[in-house]
Amino acid sequence: MWPYIVRRLLSGLVMLFALTLLTFAVFRLIPFTPACIIVPCGPHTTTNDAQIRAAEHQLGTDRPVPVQYAKFVWGMVRHGSFGRSWTGASIDQSLRAALPQTISVLVGGIVLLLMLAIPLAALSAMRAQSLVDRAILLFAIFGIALHPLLLGVGLTTFFSQYLHLLPLGSFCHLVPVKPHPPPPGTPPSFLPTECGGPLAWAQHLILPWLTFALFFLPLYTRMIRARFLETLDAQYVVAARGRGVSEFRLIRSHALRPALLPLVTMIGLDLGGALMAVIYIDSIYGLSGIGTLMRTALANASGTYDLPLIAALFFVIAAFTIFVTFVVDVLYAWLDPRVRTA
Repeated sequence: MWPYIVRRLLSGLVMLFALTLLTFAVFRLIPFTPACIIVPCGPHTTTNDAQIRAAEHQLGTDRPVPVQYAKFVWGMVRHGSFGRSWTGASIDQSLRAALPQTISVLVGGIVLLLMLAIPLAALSAMRAQSLVDRAILLFAIFGIALHPLLLGVGLTTFFSQYLHLLPLGSFCHLVPVKPHPPPPGTPPSFLPTECGGPLAWAQHLILPWLTFALFFLPLYTRMIRARFLETLDAQYVVAARGRGVSEFRLIRSHALRPALLPLVTMIGLDLGGALMAVIYIDSIYGLSGIGTLMRTALANASGTYDLPLIAALFFVIAAFTIFVTFVVDVLYAWLDPRVRTA
């Protein structure tokens, strides 16, 4: 078991650093002038070649790509830090501010997805070929075609702009964070207020959670329903039904566990795509998560991109995806020893 775990761990690390190296190489092939982030560039500016070369030397972009990448990796290995972006901002601080929002949307969205998908799938399996079952399947067919943007705009319009029930475009921490004292002379109406706690946290994230859940709900409902139907056709379940056991008890005692086992695996394999969906949802609802950082890194005020920030974001996303895949592989190896020899 341990040799298998070591092999998977080493392959994941090699893949991770290969991806970041590929990120550096691809983005450096794009023709642009990084110095334009520091000094104004263009035909209508007075910037000369010496000033551009000095700015590139300050950013370190005048060095070969392998040297820039080695410096990036050395900062992570030795200091545990991504360093600073080309704009001078600390990448670590930006990630510490963005990751709680993205993780909150991801975890809450998965929990809400399971709370909706499992009961709907169970109801559909218990009423197979009925009007309820056909309605749920019809919902699944149309739901797969829905885009997160359409879901986000529709939910925002209905709950925030029409009913005025939920806030929009803000985030409250799960643990209350005391605001910094305002500068002297700040008008009372502009004084910062404390925002935090489980209730405020959930209230500000319910729409992103709902968007995430509705986007993945059709696929998971159909998959869990198929597993429920497969288990309900087993011989021991048919025998229990012949003894007079109710359908609800059959679902709870016999079909639920077999249906949830592949569900855990499916969630693990889909977390990479789910994280990309959360990045898109961040942008829809104006949250300052990983999606906002990515948009800022790809198109800043100078019209260029911020390679150190992009590489750090790709590293975090890839590390998360590889870690989840590693955990799923280890669980597979633990459940099925034949996998260890693969």
